[in-house]
Amino acid sequence: MFETARPRLPNPTLCLVTDLGVVGDDVGRLGERVSLAVENGVNMVQIRAPDLGENEFDLLVEEIVQTVAGRARIIINPSSRPLLPYLDIDGVQLPENARASIDEVRRVYRVSALVGRSVHSLDGSRQAYLAGADFVVFGTVFPSATHPGGDVQGIDSVRQVTSEAKLPVIGIGGISVENAGDVIAAGARGIAVVRSILGASDPATATRELIDAMLDASADQD
Repeated sequence: MFETARPRLPNPTLCLVTDLGVVGDDVGRLGERVSLAVENGVNMVQIRAPDLGENEFDLLVEEIVQTVAGRARIIINPSSRPLLPYLDIDGVQLPENARASIDEVRRVYRVSALVGRSVHSLDGSRQAYLAGADFVVFGTVFPSATHPGGDVQGIDSVRQVTSEAKLPVIGIGGISVENAGDVIAAGARGIAVVRSILGASDPATATRELIDAMLDASADQD
């Protein structure tokens, strides 16, 4: 039986990263906000919940898959968990210091799995390329409430990584409608956000505004 081709990274990519803390640890509310975001332009959802136990994480995956499957790419961020072959998952996002290798991901899921790696430097992006990743998530670009006090790379670092890396780059960290276009203008394939959508009073409008900012910046580069 032949493997299907790997799912392509959308261009531009608007990735929503889950964070239960932003929605009061309410899985149902998270599912509702994710669904609204997908309806309005989010084309990738990264399921991330490092503080959940295995059973609770399984339930979260089930909720997101039921909400999103077929409408957006779904990728799992296993954090420190063992890799498990969840159904209807398009791929995996690995931390930079992940114990699991990209080869292991593709053994557990399939050769066609979409695999990203979080990186914080140009050297990290080079290592991800050599290891066989399909894309990198680079940050923290701007000061972020999700990682308060963390190292901030800045837009110049995004420009350096996108100009020299051999993989598509998704920027993450403190990205909002005000600066999303700057990340795209610096060469990124897309952006990943948490609070800009999940913490918005109107997630649907917030999503559309982010998409518009990204498309405007892309058009300016043509």
